[in-house]
Amino acid sequence: MAENPRSKEGLQRVQIGLTGLVGVLLLVGLANIAVQRVGEGIQPTDAFPANSTANVANATDGKPNDPLGDLGVTPVPDLQPDPKLNKPMDREPAQN
Repeated sequence: MAENPRSKEGLQRVQIGLTGLVGVLLLVGLANIAVQRVGEGIQPTDAFPANSTANVANATDGKPNDPLGDLGVTPVPDLQPDPKLNKPMDREPAQN
């Protein structure tokens, strides 16, 4: 019995869809394995070692740790709205 072209096309679409689904599941599974392997090697104490050079230097200086100040970055004061502004600009103007 010969298949008509329409059912052949439908079968091909199902095969392509299933192949794509299996490919995505395979990629997600591999990514999950990689994340688990990386997570196993990290201990909570590894993230912030107690004897790092920055902590030792700051402990001996007695100064607080200020990385932005060390780079010469100064904070910007909070911006205030323009006192001459009469209406909010975040909304469309009212049509009268």
